[in-house]
Amino acid sequence: MNKKELSKKLKTARIEAGLKQEEIAAHMGLPISAISMIENGTRKVDVIELSKIASFYAKPVEWFFYGDSRESDRRWYDNDKKLSEALKLLKRAPLKYQKSCACAIIGFLKESGLIK
Repeated sequence: MNKKELSKKLKTARIEAGLKQEEIAAHMGLPISAISMIENGTRKVDVIELSKIASFYAKPVEWFFYGDSRESDRRWYDNDKKLSEALKLLKRAPLKYQKSCACAIIGFLKESGLIK
């Protein structure tokens, strides 16, 4: 993977998370111009920055190098169409809504007695 491909993935992940460059810049402690340069491929991103970005975007670091095609090879729940679809939709939702959706699912499962 080259720097341009990685920069495109970083921008895609930010947009999928429903975040603005200003928000990731504040989280990273960087100026907005640095985020713009990273997403344009004119500034390198180091391993620690990539790890922090991946965590903020709720994506595994591997996603930035392999994408969704390799995820299905290693995740058991991708074999179930409904679970896979639900997780893909949850990942596409803005980050600020992902946590509340996850909490709602957990609450439903606990209240129904399906899990403890």
